[in-house]
Amino acid sequence: MVQIGDRESILGSDALDSIEEHLDDIIERMSVSGRNEARSIDEAKESTIAWYDRLHRADHGVPLNRAQVDELRGHLQGVATRSIAKWNGRQLADQLNELGNSIEGSGLADGDQALLEEMTFQLRNDAASRGYRREHDRALESLLAIIARAPVAWAEEWTLRLERFLGRHRWWL
Repeated sequence: MVQIGDRESILGSDALDSIEEHLDDIIERMSVSGRNEARSIDEAKESTIAWYDRLHRADHGVPLNRAQVDELRGHLQGVATRSIAKWNGRQLADQLNELGNSIEGSGLADGDQALLEEMTFQLRNDAASRGYRREHDRALESLLAIIARAPVAWAEEWTLRLERFLGRHRWWL
């Protein structure tokens, strides 16, 4: 249930969790390309502000004031960044889980298989729990270097599946 705060500052209210969840839900429903466009993220933030303003009006009979809207808009920028990082991390973790299941049939040498399994496990757990971050690009590049040593068909499939994650920490550019 959404809690509507009546304080001057929304960031100090009980409503903050509900507001953040609302934005998370909007971002979760976006397409991959939508998540990577600043315009789409701005629209999601504005939609969240409008949603909360309607709730605030219904509960208090007055709209959010300009200071509250500005405060909420600034806060939602950080929420959007974290939400997208979480989503990208979950997507990468899903791909890495599939990669981990296919390593045995990769045709890689035993030492490369063991190294790839370990690196995949570490990156999958980190991305799933903390979201996609800049350092994951470097980890992916290391994975791709090992994958490139596999027979062509397997290497091409996994290169295509993983390369699309490179640079996802820069969604706002």
